[in-house]
Amino acid sequence: MTTPRRHTSLLLDIEGVLVRDKSCVPVPGAPDWFAGIIAGGTPHCLVSNNTTHPPAVLAAALGAAGFAVDEARLVTALGLGARLLSTWGKRRLLWLGVPGLESWWRDAGFDLVRDGDCDAVVLGANPALTIADLERALPALVDGGAELVALHRGLYFLDDTGRRRFGPGFYAAALEQAAAHPAVTIGKPQARIYRRALEIIGGAPQDTLFISDDPVAALVTAKRLGMGTAFVLSGKHADCGVLGRLDQDDWPDLVIDTLADLEPPAPVAAQEDTRP
Repeated sequence: MTTPRRHTSLLLDIEGVLVRDKSCVPVPGAPDWFAGIIAGGTPHCLVSNNTTHPPAVLAAALGAAGFAVDEARLVTALGLGARLLSTWGKRRLLWLGVPGLESWWRDAGFDLVRDGDCDAVVLGANPALTIADLERALPALVDGGAELVALHRGLYFLDDTGRRRFGPGFYAAALEQAAAHPAVTIGKPQARIYRRALEIIGGAPQDTLFISDDPVAALVTAKRLGMGTAFVLSGKHADCGVLGRLDQDDWPDLVIDTLADLEPPAPVAAQEDTRP
């Protein structure tokens, strides 16, 4: 399959597209494909719901896996979440993501509490999260009026062994019921992370192709925003069965096995040469 000619810029998911899972093992052919879009000057941005690694650490891990990632072209739910929480004045947080990121939040200027009053309860991916952890958040949500923030709404993810683990969307659904108000979502499928990526590349939705292994939590929003969509079968789903969960109008424009099966946009110079 080939990229429709009108798509001159790219937004790419990471896990399941460039790398298999959190082990950061490259999908076969993906490093060479990515090197091709870099050499061709294709406007692009990586858009990830990753909440387990700071953006700089994730960029370095991808670099070690063979992807020359520019951190300025990397938008993650974690990084965008910190930026927006700061803008909203939510500085005192109860963090329910991986404990290893506590120092990262503090370095970013936030105060972390273990229970009690806070400005926001923040959910990230955390395979070790327990019912007791969720109960620590109840007083702040039910009695204290704290905001419930889900860094993304993914119901599950693949860990570094390829095992499916519950994601923040699973826990957000329960806490929303307890708190009797909806969570604020930062990452996919909320539109703000897509718009931030488009802002970085200076692209218009109609000129952009979004590539992901998750047609439900990632590609539906991209399509509704006017982007082209490509579903890659190298991550969460090995076949198209998941499309049965979607209205046909939300189906992706392309289905490919891996990035290597997708022809990238023409180099920038070639695109400019074809303009009248």
